[in-house]
Amino acid sequence: MKHNDMPFICFFGCGHIAKRHAKIIRKMYPDIRLGFSSLYEKDAKEYAVQFNGVAFKSYEEAAQSDCDIAFITTPHAYHKDLAILAANYKKHVIVEKPATRTLKEFDAIIKAITKNKVRFAVAENYYFKPFLKNIQTHIAKGSIGKPLYIRLTKHNHDTITGWRTDATLMGGGALLEGGCHWVNQLVSLSGAMPLAVQAVKPHVPYSSTVPFEDTIHITVKFDNGTFGTLFHSWFVPNTFQGMALSKIYGTEGNITFESNGLFAIVKGNRFSMSFSFRDFLGFGAMHRSFIENYHTQKPWEPDYKRIRTELSLIEAAYRSLKTNKFESIE
Repeated sequence: MKHNDMPFICFFGCGHIAKRHAKIIRKMYPDIRLGFSSLYEKDAKEYAVQFNGVAFKSYEEAAQSDCDIAFITTPHAYHKDLAILAANYKKHVIVEKPATRTLKEFDAIIKAITKNKVRFAVAENYYFKPFLKNIQTHIAKGSIGKPLYIRLTKHNHDTITGWRTDATLMGGGALLEGGCHWVNQLVSLSGAMPLAVQAVKPHVPYSSTVPFEDTIHITVKFDNGTFGTLFHSWFVPNTFQGMALSKIYGTEGNITFESNGLFAIVKGNRFSMSFSFRDFLGFGAMHRSFIENYHTQKPWEPDYKRIRTELSLIEAAYRSLKTNKFESIE
């Protein structure tokens, strides 16, 4: 892709995740223009030096600049206001996950995006994990017959500090802030629309810095007749430091895979073992999709309707904790 064909991307927020995205983008596209803005101008200047970019004095100055894409990487409590600010200046918008704290905030972004006729996407890298295509291909070929049940497991004893301990900034617990990745992966593996969800969490007294919940189990019904579960925890220790086994059970076999996607073993009508090491978290594929689809005018993925459904699922799961029953997903 020629230099003139690439968008000028400006980051709104200069924290750890902005650095991660900027590093990957700069490596993939050495000539792309990058900009940085922050609550603190010194942080924007530091990132601009580190990634050969441009520093802006404020979010407002960045929004008024000639950048093409506003990449919002602040805590999600600020996503709504910054996304609307950028959209009102006709900037295309990408926000880090989770998109917002609530559906109400999310819908406010979509209203501004629609009004200003700009693009919008959420940086959901799990959607682009390479192992998903392999599993989806085996399911489509009938390697395990008809899928019946998806069991997804993710847990690790993480040290949670900073804004993630603030109930107002979080707007939810571990399921919203980190679990949104795994909800996305569960929906991708199902290949279907989620209809209803029931959630449970432990009521054993213990000390935690995470507001709302740090450990949860959800059961999801899908419109293709399958169901899935997700066990997600920022508290439960893990000998293998975040790695775990998950499984898809079918009428004629099953698929066992490392939850992050490092390997998958298919045992059914055919046997297969595969490994995913290169870009296994999907960051490279995600950024390539954003930048190249921007150039070719193809839609960004995943679209906002998919992300809204997953946010609705999380809100329904939190309602279920109060009602102790399945809650419908919008």
